[in-house]
Amino acid sequence: MEREIAFKALVGSANYNLATPESDKDYKVFVIPMFADLYHGKLYAESKVGETIDEEFHDIRKLVHLFWKSNVNFVEVLFSIDMTINQNRPINNYIQQIIAQRDEIATMNLPYLYRACKGMYESKKKYIKKGNKGTRYLVEKVGFDSKSAMHAYRILDFIERFSANEFTSFKEAIQYDDKSRKFMIGIKNGLFTKDQYDEIMKEKLTVFQLLEKKYMEQPSREEVKETVANILYKMIAQTISLEIQKSSFRI
Repeated sequence: MEREIAFKALVGSANYNLATPESDKDYKVFVIPMFADLYHGKLYAESKVGETIDEEFHDIRKLVHLFWKSNVNFVEVLFSIDMTINQNRPINNYIQQIIAQRDEIATMNLPYLYRACKGMYESKKKYIKKGNKGTRYLVEKVGFDSKSAMHAYRILDFIERFSANEFTSFKEAIQYDDKSRKFMIGIKNGLFTKDQYDEIMKEKLTVFQLLEKKYMEQPSREEVKETVANILYKMIAQTISLEIQKSSFRI
């Protein structure tokens, strides 16, 4: 028996208006656990890599933890430009309730958000000089890993943009208009030399560091976490109940 999909959301460059013709489409897919998953304490996870589409599957129970840890790559699913939601009424209703809370979810743990972005920046930064398996050709072509360089800039830029709108629009902070997209794609395409990029990042890092205090002073909102947890609890309880009713066994 296959696990039922709760929702599927486009993430990554296409979601930021930074995709180029060679970009793959990345989706995060959240599935409803089966009774066997609950019984055996299993959290389903799987990745499917295609020629143009990559899919990352997760047990929807993980959402509470991922949102609380403020992993931007997961919070962004709530602001996706391409989301498919299960049309089964109970599931659809519960997912819609979570989406209705998206602005609160995006700001429920801003200190964690800042630290998470700092970690993401450091992760991208380490590839800029030498590249990785998929970007070493850029080091040979333009002198550094310009793709990782763009992502490193984007992460710091997100923190600045989210602060600038006073944490009122996560979507505005992650998505680029055509003018700002041109600058970002310029970084990716090696329009700037490594020295020029370093100067740009020096200024960006200064702003990022100055914003640490503002983010760290924001209160964590346990009540939002509890709301999401309760919605998921009710959804899973209802779907598992229906699974048991349809199965050949009874509890």
